[in-house]
Amino acid sequence: MLIFLIARLSSSLPCGTRTQLRFLRLNASLNSHSFSSVVKSSESNHSEQNRVESESFTVSYLVNSCGVSARDAEELSKRVKLKDPDNPDSVLKLLRSYGFSGAHISKVLKYSPRLLLANPENNLLPKLRFLQSIGFSASEIPELISSNSKILTLSLEKRIIPHYEALKTVLGDDWKLKRCLQSSRWSVYSYSYGATNIVPNIKVLRDEGVPQSSVFTLLFRNANVAFMNQSKFVEYVKFVKETGIEPSKVTFVLALLAVTQLSKSRWKCKLDFFERCGWSRDVTLSAFSKFPAIMLLSEKKITNTLKFFVDEMGLRLEDTAGCPTIFCYSLKRRIIPRWSVFQILKMKGLVKANMSIPSIIIMSEEKFLENFVIKFQEDVPQLLKLYRGELGSLREVQA
Repeated sequence: MLIFLIARLSSSLPCGTRTQLRFLRLNASLNSHSFSSVVKSSESNHSEQNRVESESFTVSYLVNSCGVSARDAEELSKRVKLKDPDNPDSVLKLLRSYGFSGAHISKVLKYSPRLLLANPENNLLPKLRFLQSIGFSASEIPELISSNSKILTLSLEKRIIPHYEALKTVLGDDWKLKRCLQSSRWSVYSYSYGATNIVPNIKVLRDEGVPQSSVFTLLFRNANVAFMNQSKFVEYVKFVKETGIEPSKVTFVLALLAVTQLSKSRWKCKLDFFERCGWSRDVTLSAFSKFPAIMLLSEKKITNTLKFFVDEMGLRLEDTAGCPTIFCYSLKRRIIPRWSVFQILKMKGLVKANMSIPSIIIMSEEKFLENFVIKFQEDVPQLLKLYRGELGSLREVQA
């Protein structure tokens, strides 16, 4: 305003006076910009101070009220900003009233910290009541939510209820229904429009001869596959049939779950990789039909495991392909320790040299300890330490 008045006044004054006024106008302009900068700087500093204070309060609240570790709280403060304890306190009060322990709450907030900003009465309570109404007990609800906190972030009407009703239609059995809901990943396929796909998709499986027990396995492992677009689902089913797996076998749906995670180009790359390892296409498909998840294992893991099987254990390639489940076990934590125990027992003549190595690897932990460790404790006192990796080498056992 001052600049405008000086400009109007200068137009009606003598030249010398106008020069002085121009100087005043320049100073006024500079002062105006300077004042504006000060105001903006002050606002910026105030905003930054508010941000820092908000983050500090958020971290403090997550640690002291929610039981979250300081390290996790620092990370979570980047995803949620708490201004005061009022709403978060109400959320925690509601969760605790439904039996959530401190461990449940910290686990839930680790994955969904913004739940602390939700309206407990209008948003969270209806979802908890719904879960209660469909048969989840007071002890089951906290476990369900803490293992899948995303449920409380979804719309009850558009996501949760349609997902539930769709699964109920194809399963019927309440126990199986609850089991599937507990294992559900609640992804995009469970939107209300996706819920209409599951009935025709399951019909496709039944028409192919897939038994109800396998349908349950599919829905329990990953129900979202059954919610996908029908034409794409039919395409995947056809692809699995072409690999030669019988629809009556449970491996048919396991194979379906595997191929939905692989693009056509990735599938071809996997076939080429196994061919470089020494498996023909037929051998690879035979291994896939027995253990479909083998196509999802990393090439590095397969390479390292196969090298140990062949170079150290002396297995033939066809032996490894004949029992492909052995590839899913950890080389360091399972395969090598069991092989070490077997070697010692074989050298001491305590077990038959021609025992099936794959059967020893896939044997349950309890059975392996009973048959190969505890049984020979008196003969080889160091055997348990060897199995646990507490010895540096086999020589310490041989001594």
